[in-house]
Amino acid sequence: MNYRNQLLRPLSKNYVNMLVETIFANPSDFEVIYKLVFDTDIKVAWRAAWACQKISEKAPEWFNEKQFNELANLAISSSHSGLKRGCLSILLQLKLPKSISVEFINACFEWMISPQFPIAVQVYSMKMLYRICEMEPNFKPEIKAYLENMVQEDYSLGFNSARNNILKLLNNI
Repeated sequence: MNYRNQLLRPLSKNYVNMLVETIFANPSDFEVIYKLVFDTDIKVAWRAAWACQKISEKAPEWFNEKQFNELANLAISSSHSGLKRGCLSILLQLKLPKSISVEFINACFEWMISPQFPIAVQVYSMKMLYRICEMEPNFKPEIKAYLENMVQEDYSLGFNSARNNILKLLNNI
């Protein structure tokens, strides 16, 4: 199947689900769809990330540490909020590597606190930082201080709900 051409067609949730099922029926095609996340056509890349997001929910073991780092770097370099959101959503499903770049951690802080980013990017960044805290407990005071000192009125209800939930979780680490 020519996945690139398929991703250029008008897509719906059902169509993406069908593509994902095709990939699960042909696991060797995973590498093809994964590589399309880095396509120069942003529409193809974003839609491939959407498919990979669904794959990561069912089969996170299909992704390796190298791919984690590639997706983190793509999230940092992409100016397309949908692609950034897709990368973060995939990364949240994956096992954290032993070493995460400081650049990615700093980017997650920036995306989390900046209201210029979509709420999903802000919340996914917050959740990623929490996951890093689970791995590196010494990181907990920094993330907790950021979250506690945010002015709630500057953020959406959805963001504040996620913020409150993460703060509760941080108090239990």
